Amino acid sequence: MSIKKHIPNILTLANLFCGILAIKVGFSEHYYLAGFFVVLGAFFDFFDGFVARLLKAQSELGKHLDSLADMVTFGVAPGVMMYSFLSSFIEDSYIPYISFVIPLLSAVRLAKFNIDSNQSDKFIGLPTPANALFFVFIPLVFIFENFGGDKTTFVTQSLSVSETFKYLMIVIILLFSCLLNAPIEMIALKFNSFGWKGNEIRFIFLGLCLVVISLCLLISSVFVCVPIIILLYIILSIINNIFKKKQDELQS
Repeated sequence: MSIKKHIPNILTLANLFCGILAIKVGFSEHYYLAGFFVVLGAFFDFFDGFVARLLKAQSELGKHLDSLADMVTFGVAPGVMMYSFLSSFIEDSYIPYISFVIPLLSAVRLAKFNIDSNQSDKFIGLPTPANALFFVFIPLVFIFENFGGDKTTFVTQSLSVSETFKYLMIVIILLFSCLLNAPIEMIALKFNSFGWKGNEIRFIFLGLCLVVISLCLLISSVFVCVPIIILLYIILSIINNIFKKKQDELQS
């Protein structure tokens, strides 16, 4: 096998390495660095598949290696980061363990993806990278918006966080973890062509992403835009499903 056949797997291993680093720094409450490594892992995750298709180097090894890497970077890493985050302002030592629902249900999501032939051009359930990016940016948004980005101030004052926020975080963790395996068709940003027809929802989503990013940079911070974009992705996917169902009913 020529060296070019190994390039996609090297990119996958780079994704895995980023996930390992994110876990290491996540336990130490270095949320900015952990978030950076997860984002970098997502970059490698996107390009390993792209390069594999470009070089015609797809393989069973690459498929399963990709899922294992995703489990670490987009399952374990956000779970660890949220555990560390919740532990910093929830005195009950047991509640933060709810964060490990994220890697557990991410494992189920990735296993289902590997055996489901219907997900070649679409996703059923929230993709693990989107779920991970949502959670790794939550601590960054919270620290930036409430403590001006100063982690030291956050650590010393975090126990004063309202009870409402504490329970809201628990609900969000459980809700998004369930969305990973929900029977909801999600938008796949895979363009078979660059024409408007057939790609309407993708172009609308990308256009709205640009609007959200611009507004966040003007009004707040870049950290805020990522969770908003993930929420927008979920909402548009649900709306798209409703329109598809109505079209199918009209055609039948």
